[in-house]
Amino acid sequence: MSRISIEKLRFLLRYAILAPSSFNTQPWKFSIGEDEIQVFTDKTRWLKVSDPDQRELYISIGCALENLLVAAEHFGYGHQVVYLPDPDKEELAATIKFIPQGQPSPFRGTALFNAIPVRRTNHKIYEERTVPPDDLKRLQDCCVEEDILLYMTGDLDIRRKVDRLVMCGDAILLSNPAYREELGYWIGQGTFGTPWLMAKLTKFAITHIDMGKRQAKEDSKALMSAPVLAVLGSKVDDKESQIKIGQVFERICLMATDLGISTQPMSQIVEIPEFKAVLMMLIQDSDSFAQHIFRLGYAEQEKGHTPRRPLEEVLV
Repeated sequence: MSRISIEKLRFLLRYAILAPSSFNTQPWKFSIGEDEIQVFTDKTRWLKVSDPDQRELYISIGCALENLLVAAEHFGYGHQVVYLPDPDKEELAATIKFIPQGQPSPFRGTALFNAIPVRRTNHKIYEERTVPPDDLKRLQDCCVEEDILLYMTGDLDIRRKVDRLVMCGDAILLSNPAYREELGYWIGQGTFGTPWLMAKLTKFAITHIDMGKRQAKEDSKALMSAPVLAVLGSKVDDKESQIKIGQVFERICLMATDLGISTQPMSQIVEIPEFKAVLMMLIQDSDSFAQHIFRLGYAEQEKGHTPRRPLEEVLV
């Protein structure tokens, strides 16, 4: 069997690093071997205050993994993924073995590949425009993993109840000085693409001022403007499930991009354990674990891509 060159595997990783991540921390590292890529968590970029159980870290890893697989299939490579392959290597999240002349998956088409470089998280207020049922079905079909569930709703009553949870979540999180310091640090690093001076001023404001009420109002306005609220959950609350959640989320984001639909995570609720259970009761699935929540709709496209670490920086 022919081997895949290191240069080709490096090329595939250029798509992986375009994935979204919590606070744009990009908490991943990669190692290239013989027909193989290992994906590691970068614990120096772990949000220890807002993400103490590393849920968002592993979801971020899943997003990068999905981009890698979409790109691999586009260029004709099959793959075998082993999640968390070595209990003695805690930071090793997945190992991917690549196979020349592989068959593409039916849910990873050319449209998803083309969407990778143009996908954006859209923080703007969304338009008063419904998402067509056929497009919702295409998004639903992105969730193929049996142990992962995707719930989407436009129900106004549910959205209002979730909105109250979001507002309470903002107030609780931003009242914590340690949370504000962590958020301020990453903003100050320019991870959101903010100009240097504005990033430093924003960092100072967030770190030293309790902006909970103001942020809650902004997030409430954003959430209620979206015609669709979506929740990703899992039957098991473990790291492998969270990686798969990230894969499904990125698949949805890429499909949404192709359909001209914007997306934005609204993670306040799932950062507070008590709120996660309430959220699942609202969607009438108290037997599953809430992992990720986001909004869908239409808005003017965000300009530019948030900064990305160069590939050389994430190779080990």
